[in-house]
Amino acid sequence: MTDHDAKAGLKQVPLFADFDRHDLAHLAPISTQLSIAKGEKLMSEGELAREMVVVLEGTLEVTRNGVHVADIEAGEFAGEMGLLTGHVRNSTVTAKTDVVVLHIDGRSFDDLLENVPQLAVKMLPIVAKRLMAASGDHVG
Repeated sequence: MTDHDAKAGLKQVPLFADFDRHDLAHLAPISTQLSIAKGEKLMSEGELAREMVVVLEGTLEVTRNGVHVADIEAGEFAGEMGLLTGHVRNSTVTAKTDVVVLHIDGRSFDDLLENVPQLAVKMLPIVAKRLMAASGDHVG
């Protein structure tokens, strides 16, 4: 995947919608495109959060305590709260179909925010809106 492809995929995600080309140029190199087979678990409830994913193709299923909570479709994301806070996952995320995701590693993301802190400021309103809308049923 080229940086251009990564930037185009990231720009479609609400979390990064306010990022300009310069911002995306910082984010794209720490994003890795992965193909995940149907049924594969990406995140497990109770585990330490170290990454987030952006769905490019396919659908992810979110469960909490074994109960279906939500589906995450192309253009949506999962794991951002854990990535930003470093807390344990509150949900399990599994590939409902074969999916293609952009994977963003926590260590690389932390380094990015340390070097370019204004990116966190641009993400904050989106994260806050998502938390308020979910009112406790948030994927993180």
